[in-house]
Amino acid sequence: MTEQSTAGKTGRTGRRLLLRVLLSMAVGAGLVLGWTWAYEGGVLKSWLDSQSMSEFLLLVLIGLPIALVSSLVLAGPVLWVFGVRPVWPIILLGPVVLGVGLYFKVHEPLLGWFSNRHHAEALLAAVAYGLVALFTFKK
Repeated sequence: MTEQSTAGKTGRTGRRLLLRVLLSMAVGAGLVLGWTWAYEGGVLKSWLDSQSMSEFLLLVLIGLPIALVSSLVLAGPVLWVFGVRPVWPIILLGPVVLGVGLYFKVHEPLLGWFSNRHHAEALLAAVAYGLVALFTFKK
């Protein structure tokens, strides 16, 4: 193998990695902003505000998994269409890393930079999905 062909493969690998990370970041942030828009736009907010405690617990037990599955169903094909392979680690581990970050309030120091709390959460989602994409990359 020549030095030039090795450099060409390294360049292609680097571009694939960069594309994988950037697309994953965009999808993660897009999912958070989409769900936020659905809630803040009144579609979900008015419905959630009118629920009793038992209906709310039912929503958490059934609705939250449905929301997670629908996010997986949305994110997977988008990443697949843009050539990100494999997709499954990103769509399965991205929400987990995001949840851990939200639990530990990693995004709290960033709240001063944004006019809206959800924008800081979208940035955290972008970082979470991007990190998963980076660490699950295979040459």
